[in-house]
Amino acid sequence: MFEQIAEAKRLLKELVAQLQPETFDGAAAAQLVEEFTAIERIAAAGKALSAARVAQSGVWRREGDRSPARWMARTTGTSVGHALGVLQTAEQVAQLPTTETALRSGELSEVQAKEIVAAAAASPSSEQELLATAKTESVSELRERCAKIKSAACSDELERYEAIRARRRLRHWRDPDGAFHLDAVLTPDAGAVVVAALTPYSERIFQEARKQGRRESHDAYAADALVELAEHTRGCDNDSSRRGPGAVVHVLADHQALLRGSTEDGETCEIAGVGPVPVATAQALAGDAFLRALVTDGTDVKAVSHAGRTIPARLRTALEQRDRTCVVPGCDVRRHLQIDHIRPVPQGGRTCLANLDRLCPWHHYLKTHRGYQLHGPPGSWRFEPPERPPPREGPDGTLQI
Repeated sequence: MFEQIAEAKRLLKELVAQLQPETFDGAAAAQLVEEFTAIERIAAAGKALSAARVAQSGVWRREGDRSPARWMARTTGTSVGHALGVLQTAEQVAQLPTTETALRSGELSEVQAKEIVAAAAASPSSEQELLATAKTESVSELRERCAKIKSAACSDELERYEAIRARRRLRHWRDPDGAFHLDAVLTPDAGAVVVAALTPYSERIFQEARKQGRRESHDAYAADALVELAEHTRGCDNDSSRRGPGAVVHVLADHQALLRGSTEDGETCEIAGVGPVPVATAQALAGDAFLRALVTDGTDVKAVSHAGRTIPARLRTALEQRDRTCVVPGCDVRRHLQIDHIRPVPQGGRTCLANLDRLCPWHHYLKTHRGYQLHGPPGSWRFEPPERPPPREGPDGTLQI
């Protein structure tokens, strides 16, 4: 086996050394990315499974390492946290033969396998569903699905919530370059409060940056928002009349779950984009002015329909809860989403939930101006390019095909 691996490594090394991406067209380059990704996944699977054996054997002690994770981090040039995650996944995947087969064949990335293994360990019956989800959904969507499964598998949601609360923390330190770091662990509802408080500041900073022609990452704007929020709070200490931008956190909960006090299979109690919370938390927040519970069994939002473009408040809320990211498969954009009529209003499209979706600005542009089409029901969307792209006008005014 070692000779075969060495030969495969030699051939791959030669191929990459001779690779000239500029000689390929875009489609061929995209195919190369897919092929190298498959190779990378297979190699990662072999590395993980072999590392698990190193951990079991104790050979990592020979060089004085304190743990298998530290040995792996040093050997592979990764962090201890990442190495620990790989080792845990490799150990747990042995109990899930179907997932192990998918990992060995290169169908799953390390990240996907880690999420699936953790969720399937809590709910073995979900394994097939999660493997299917990994093929069609983004990593972010897979993580959300896994979080829901792990939450549903917990027999006592309050116990799980209290366990998170018990290990809540906020740490800060400086790295060797002098940069200040923050690390926080909070319950989902507490985290949602922080995010909601930061969002108005972050959005305003983003708009100001655009007006000034500056373009930075949303993470950078969020960091600026945190500082501005802290400065504003300090300035308000002695002035109760000064208040920052308002924000509301919505907790989505099934009506029957609220009445019962707990969730059952198929029911939801969660903060959009954050994760599941106990029903007791939703009940406590129901009358709060800052965190508001949205009950899903009440007015039928699907019945809100008319021929115009105006989006009623109830319909907008339902759409925001359903489409929390851009609906195009694989797109994880959550910010600045735009409401789109699947069938345009001029073509008879109705303003109803079944004919609405939320798209990021780029995919909205492709659908509106470049002939792309969105098909399928929620959860099974398909975003398809036109059979032939529409002509574009070149710099000299001529049409380019």
